[in-house]
Amino acid sequence: MGIPSMYVKWIQAWLNDRQATIEIQGKRSRWININRGGPQGSSLTPTLFITYHSDMADFIPGAMSFFFADDLAAVLAGQIGLKFTEQCVDLERRLQKFFEQLEFYSILAVQPINYSKTQFMFSARAVCYRNPMP
Repeated sequence: MGIPSMYVKWIQAWLNDRQATIEIQGKRSRWININRGGPQGSSLTPTLFITYHSDMADFIPGAMSFFFADDLAAVLAGQIGLKFTEQCVDLERRLQKFFEQLEFYSILAVQPINYSKTQFMFSARAVCYRNPMP
């Protein structure tokens, strides 16, 4: 990727040997080792996430993917020229394939999907032209 080795070493040092403590109502927990993820609030954390997953489009070619911080939004569009019901069936088939590819990619990337935070939105618009015949 062309990243200078001193930057790679700095990032590695920044991510390794991190600890955290939790404070609730004035009571502090013991120190906990943090083995995954980047520090919250850092501008480098989402950049590393997006860079790490830059190959995702190669594994999931059927959708446009958009990253924001550590979230992914995927867009699948209906095909022009199909009846609405056929579009729905086609989208359902392509969504199933997308989810299978995403799950496979998440296993390869050792980045499990948090299903409890996963959301799905479906939007459709059918256009009906008036029949010119009386």
